[in-house]
Amino acid sequence: MGIFVEDWPATFGAPYLVPPDDPGSATAVLIEDGASLSVHTAERGERYDGAIAFVDGVRRGEAYLYQHDPATGAIARGVAGGHACGAVIGRNGVGAEFDETRIRRLVIWGSGLVGDLPAVAGGWSWQSVSIADPSPDAPLRELQTRMRQEEGRLAEALCDKRCLVLIDGPLNFLRSRDLPVVGYVKTHHRALLALEHHARIPQLRAGERTSLFRLGEDRYSCYLRLAAPSPTAGPWSGIVRLEIPQSAGLGAAKKVAGLAAGRLPRFAGIPHRDIRAPQNLQPLGALEHRLRHLLGNAGLATRAVREAVARLGGREG
Repeated sequence: MGIFVEDWPATFGAPYLVPPDDPGSATAVLIEDGASLSVHTAERGERYDGAIAFVDGVRRGEAYLYQHDPATGAIARGVAGGHACGAVIGRNGVGAEFDETRIRRLVIWGSGLVGDLPAVAGGWSWQSVSIADPSPDAPLRELQTRMRQEEGRLAEALCDKRCLVLIDGPLNFLRSRDLPVVGYVKTHHRALLALEHHARIPQLRAGERTSLFRLGEDRYSCYLRLAAPSPTAGPWSGIVRLEIPQSAGLGAAKKVAGLAAGRLPRFAGIPHRDIRAPQNLQPLGALEHRLRHLLGNAGLATRAVREAVARLGGREG
């Protein structure tokens, strides 16, 4: 039994969260190499000279809010916060550059209620939206969902510009599955393949991927190792999972998986620059840093919410 140190710090959780009693899945079906799990090397990847767009988003809850009905004692929960998404475009021979960014600042109310906040000096303003769920954490979940939806819309727009788009996270929030897009999943929550195949994934070397397997009704998937683990790292260090739409056909999915195996390892995160390296790709890390900057100072954002509530006659606290 070996002892390892997780590359990611504990504040970010672990990238490998599969419980030890996970029985594996019978719903994900190997599709590329018959019933066996095979290894494909980067050398088999197709050459690609086009642009690759890396899409990611960040969200930040900046103040929890309440609406209180003194007649009934009922309390409705809300959150004020913001989300931002953007893209980095990588081109052969040109390097990478920031592209479009989209920023939204919202007040989200639960329990079906609404309530606007007035704009305050400094450019602080919020769009008010409502959800039916009364759960205390529902507004913050809605902020996360809206961020992912905006990522999906941006990814679709970049596909229209003939970029190969890599979106941070699964493909759940894309409206169309007929796109040249790749979902990039850094955290593993369950064993998607039968256990005898799942156990072989850590044997991948840098730049190698597994056979494609069918995942659900609309996408293929495979595992890819970005970089060799350090001597103290666990066996799943540097392993990510890719999702590719099925609609273009298995042949096209193989080409995209080959492109990813050949290109993505060169973008692997560097430990002294990113505490989630190597899985957090360098363009994604740089983009997240930029987006957090564009959201503005968190303390000033909270102060602005307090000022807006005070203007309404709410009690500052």
